[in-house]
Amino acid sequence: MPNFAPTEEQEEIRSLARSLAVDELRAQGRASEKRGDISPALAETLAQTGLATPFPEQLGGSGAIEAMTYTLIAEELGFGDGALAMNIIGSMMGPLAVMLTGRADQQRAYITPFCDAHGGSSQRGSFAYAERTGGYTLSDIATTGRREGDYYIINGTKRDVIHGANSSPRVVLLRLEGTGGLDGLCALMTQGQGEGIVVRNDALKLGLLAAPSASFEFTNARVQASCLLGQPGDSGVMRAAALYNILRAGVACGMARAALEYAMHYAKDRIAFGRLIASYQGIAFIVSEMAMNLDAARLLVWRAAMEWDGEVEVETLVRDAEAAQHQAIKLAKSATLDGIQILGGAGFIQDHPVEMWTRNAAAME
Repeated sequence: MPNFAPTEEQEEIRSLARSLAVDELRAQGRASEKRGDISPALAETLAQTGLATPFPEQLGGSGAIEAMTYTLIAEELGFGDGALAMNIIGSMMGPLAVMLTGRADQQRAYITPFCDAHGGSSQRGSFAYAERTGGYTLSDIATTGRREGDYYIINGTKRDVIHGANSSPRVVLLRLEGTGGLDGLCALMTQGQGEGIVVRNDALKLGLLAAPSASFEFTNARVQASCLLGQPGDSGVMRAAALYNILRAGVACGMARAALEYAMHYAKDRIAFGRLIASYQGIAFIVSEMAMNLDAARLLVWRAAMEWDGEVEVETLVRDAEAAQHQAIKLAKSATLDGIQILGGAGFIQDHPVEMWTRNAAAME
């Protein structure tokens, strides 16, 4: 049986993330939604903790990433505010993809700025995964590239790219023309608006408003071959995709936990027909099922994180990471809706954060 017990160091890091989530993210969630982004002050606070720079120390980071540790961090950030958590995770994934797949010169060029003590907190990366016709599974990737001399010719679309409009590096997952499965998958860094590339801000979103996102459209776009990260079919590409799914799943578990705890506290305070509503079976059963499903989803996420840190075959890792994020996001959507049901009419008004959490969970698909 795998041992999921956190180490002493992981517990300390999780405690730091929890304090940041409760004191900063939860407190600023509604204001950040109205602002449409993380505040510079919060970004600077995050940078000072070192939680947003999981890169090798020789590049100025706080140490190479461990998926299990950052899954714990992602859940705590999601517990604070799911949209701000995805703002942070989405920005990290660009340079993380470069770290996992890029050459040494690419790593120095694109990771070092994130670790700068003065301007690092203002840096943003992006990781273009999902497409209009699919979700966060590698088999759904239909954006293609073909090599022509010193360039790749790119065709396809990407959706919900957090920080997609203003980011560097801007990493795009695609597959070589004529390939299937995992063999032809590759990651390419692209520029912003240019010939054959259209970037559109997602202006009318239901949720995750504090995580600005964009869609990409590539029509015979020419990208220099030197912007390729690694080689097509490299395990680093699949590991980057799996890591994004694992961290998204961690955030989703945090969102579900937030809804569960908030609804529990409300049910223990709210009196209806002369009794606390927590004493009614109809409420108690909902809360119990929320807690049970959270434990089940969290174990799937932790298993995938341990596999990422271990030496399992990449096909197994990809499968388990995709399954974990599917179940975790399904849980986040149902748990936040259950939270609204427990709060009743109060769940729909902005006096309580559950309605915002429900919209954020729905936008995770």
